[in-house]
Amino acid sequence: MSLLVSMSKPFFASYIEELIVQYARENVESGRWQKTGSLTRARRDTERLLPRGIETDNNHFFEMKVPEVNETVGMIWLSLENSSTTSTVFIYDLEIKAEYRRQGYAKLALKEIEDFAATHNIVNIGLHVFSHNSAAQKLYAEMGYETVSVNMVKKIGQTEV
Repeated sequence: MSLLVSMSKPFFASYIEELIVQYARENVESGRWQKTGSLTRARRDTERLLPRGIETDNNHFFEMKVPEVNETVGMIWLSLENSSTTSTVFIYDLEIKAEYRRQGYAKLALKEIEDFAATHNIVNIGLHVFSHNSAAQKLYAEMGYETVSVNMVKKIGQTEV
């Protein structure tokens, strides 16, 4: 039985607002963005990626429902990206609610994403993880994900804005 259930439009509306806040926060914490304007930038990036919201082509949104818990324990946003040389499912978001972390739900979700990719004839699964999220990096490595690039930043004389 699949734990991934298609996300409803009402659930998506609250999910995407929280995602925008989290994305801004993660970018500030990682040092990529200044705090000032981060929420606006996160919203703009999200709207660029999802011009039609939940209805945007090649994007799939899921709630992770566990029968024993009888509620949503996590959320997933996937994007199908095809080119002339490869096909990839990109994981834009895999979020397990705080109270359900470290219980194996992320591993189950990643296995179901592999099944999803296989049914769509996808050969790669990609994702981005912030450098300060060592727990996620460890999980992805355990699940067979490999680092393919590294972004680096040097801060020069910045003051907190």
